[in-house]
Amino acid sequence: MSDYKQCSRCNEVVSINSRFCVQCGHGTFSDLAPNLVERTSNSNDQTKFFLRLEASRLIIASILSGGLYIFYWLYITWKQLAKETNDQHFPVWHALTWAVPFYQLTRLHRHATVIQGLATKAGVPTTLNAATVVTLGFASFGLGLAALYTLQPLMSFVMSVMVMTLTTTIIVWNQGALNAYWVMRYGENLHAAPIEKAEGVIVVFGVLVWASTLA
Repeated sequence: MSDYKQCSRCNEVVSINSRFCVQCGHGTFSDLAPNLVERTSNSNDQTKFFLRLEASRLIIASILSGGLYIFYWLYITWKQLAKETNDQHFPVWHALTWAVPFYQLTRLHRHATVIQGLATKAGVPTTLNAATVVTLGFASFGLGLAALYTLQPLMSFVMSVMVMTLTTTIIVWNQGALNAYWVMRYGENLHAAPIEKAEGVIVVFGVLVWASTLA
């Protein structure tokens, strides 16, 4: 028996456990065509998808980087999502928008909306809400701005910690829904994403910023 089935509307091949087609959202499926059964048994079962980002990894990286990890997270997940949405994505520019006041919130909303939409279509239960994510992003922006202009070092430090907490919450909340979607989509073929050089660089840079701030 195949571990996959085929959407009766768009013919997308999905996991046997999927309740809805991740491509069109349809909920009716049929058995795979004979040629697809052979293809999935010979190739897809052997394919490994290195996409999952564990919460512990995200929290540690976000704390060590002082919240700067959100740049990398926006980049890597937007890059991963390009294949799922079939839209044209520019992950580097998408990530850099986090440094652009207010516009960052529109891109964050788009990011969360895509993840929420994929999870919903795949039948994955999630509490993720794009509007709430944007609210957290706005609070993070406001506190970060206040931390820059306050003349009291202790208050600036406290605000910076709050910013880090908010950005970490944004990352972990979104990634939780995305990980659940990846599990539904790829099942046992899903594996943890490898640590990339850019990820290490931004964490090291964040540690240096922490050190200079505390000094």
